[in-house]
Amino acid sequence: MNELDERQVVDFLEQNSDFLQKHPELLSRLSIYNEPNGTTSLVRRQQNLLQNKNRELTSKLSHLIENASNNEHIFKVFNQCHRLLLKTNTLAELQEKLSQTLCKGFNLLDCQLTLFNPDIHQTLLDQRFSQQPSFLGRLSQDEQMLLFKKSVGSAAVYLVGETTKPTAILAFASKDEAHYHPEQSSVFVLEFIQALTIKLAQI
Repeated sequence: MNELDERQVVDFLEQNSDFLQKHPELLSRLSIYNEPNGTTSLVRRQQNLLQNKNRELTSKLSHLIENASNNEHIFKVFNQCHRLLLKTNTLAELQEKLSQTLCKGFNLLDCQLTLFNPDIHQTLLDQRFSQQPSFLGRLSQDEQMLLFKKSVGSAAVYLVGETTKPTAILAFASKDEAHYHPEQSSVFVLEFIQALTIKLAQI
């Protein structure tokens, strides 16, 4: 039987789902599914297919629920950060409260908002931000000391302002080496950084 004929059989059975019920004698001549004991069971085969599909759907649903829950939490934390921008009037106050809010909200090892200094940060800018205004992953030991003055597992580092001439650097650190990685979404962070850029220009 060629491929076209097989497709026609499939189409026919889909349109006539009760065909085998009307012709049960065919079951004795069809090799549909082999049980370990050698018996044939169309019902068992259908059950297995439905169970596998149900497991796949359940897994996908759990993943979607987990992502939605994580996104909701991230959204709430950055909402707090946006409110901080309205309530703080000095750079020192903003640095302190922002660090407290983000570290507590995301269980971070550290969070630093540092004004960009070309004499100190230019090498970091050239090495990590030549193509995009953010870096997520593991830093070198020198970079860890530069940004956090301590050893960290992984970090998310963002430029505030123009990429070629940033105003500041916003950096998050985690103890977990795998916590931050390049595939992560930064949608909420980037939205906040736009507001932070405006705020820093006013201080």
